[in-house]
Amino acid sequence: MGFDYKELEEQLAIVCDEVHKDFLKRFNSEIYISAGGAKLEVFINDLQREFETTANAFLKKHNLEKDTEARKRVLTITKLYAKKCVEDFSKI
Repeated sequence: MGFDYKELEEQLAIVCDEVHKDFLKRFNSEIYISAGGAKLEVFINDLQREFETTANAFLKKHNLEKDTEARKRVLTITKLYAKKCVEDFSKI
């Protein structure tokens, strides 16, 4: 199925930015990337939850929930965006 996933990519970029901003609000006064990485783990967990919600909403909106190829593509895009988001966040 030739589907335009640009909408999903845009939504994931927005979610990344929002999770990043929310995290910084919560941990503004502390150094959040430590040797143990506990606070980074909180960021990753929040990001994962929001990205899963976004991916599922996208599939549902476009009636692709039962399309295995579409689901696979959405999950691949989501995984790539999550990796990029975490990498960008960890550079701060």
